[in-house]
Amino acid sequence: MINFNHVLVENITDTGDVIRHNSDSYHENFGFQWNKFNKLQLDSFNGSTESEDRFFEQNLLQPSDLKGKLVLEVGAGCGRFTEILLKYGAVVVAVDYSSAIDANYNNHSEHVSQGNLICIQADVFDMPVKASCFDIVICYGVIQHTGRNKACLEKLTSFLNPSGLLLVDIYSNSLKHYNPWVYLIRPFFSRVKNYQSQMHFVEKFVDFVFPAQLKILSFLHSKQGILKYLRYFVNRSPNSVYGINLFLDGKISIEHAKQWSVMDTYDGWMPHHDDPVSKKQWASLLAELCINQSLMLDLNKICGQGHCAQLSKCSS
Repeated sequence: MINFNHVLVENITDTGDVIRHNSDSYHENFGFQWNKFNKLQLDSFNGSTESEDRFFEQNLLQPSDLKGKLVLEVGAGCGRFTEILLKYGAVVVAVDYSSAIDANYNNHSEHVSQGNLICIQADVFDMPVKASCFDIVICYGVIQHTGRNKACLEKLTSFLNPSGLLLVDIYSNSLKHYNPWVYLIRPFFSRVKNYQSQMHFVEKFVDFVFPAQLKILSFLHSKQGILKYLRYFVNRSPNSVYGINLFLDGKISIEHAKQWSVMDTYDGWMPHHDDPVSKKQWASLLAELCINQSLMLDLNKICGQGHCAQLSKCSS
């Protein structure tokens, strides 16, 4: 069992519950989402390797590189990547701004009791965690939602030990990744203040369009030529069709595909902040970070919904 007190600002006597360092409900829309779909993205639940594949596609790590490492996972949500980290032997401090951390805790309670995981509800800019402690700091799917891309990257870097690795990603505003429907819908969607009402609207919308989208994408699946570009336009629908594509690739069931569409559509329509960047802007952010924080850029590539990078502390 690991004693986490050496990485926490304040000593604790009981790590068997979520540590609350933030009670702000500003991002509780994410908490509502991840407690509703608390297991859907877990590979152990949906039967795929989607989360594990995405995790390792976004960095240069091998599973063996995680064993025994002390990892700070910021924006851990319900724990799709927490599950992978724990699976391969990492010791994890999982942090999320919202009550999504409760879903993470419940999904991995056995690791909490074993002392391999501690869950904290906190703001990335005010975490009760000591600087310079972690072998790996991971922040996937979060930075663009903070409203402070540069400051977030700098804050994350402060938690690396002298040989630590920083794994980050951010949404892209390139034509390949940009979906104008999302930004047209958000101003109207945000006027609905009740999360249940928002979710009800999304579910009704997905119920209406899902059958047609499934039929069209089934026809277009793996097609090349001009049909490939038609598939691109269907993929830029107002709602997410990512789950349908996972189903067509044989990764998840049709039931999970529909739930995934509802989950991702809600996820796309409701954020308070979404600050995607261009390839040039991302390269500039990383270059400045390397200079100011003594980092080396090991990886920078297009992945997922945008850009991902791996950076390491420079040897002294």
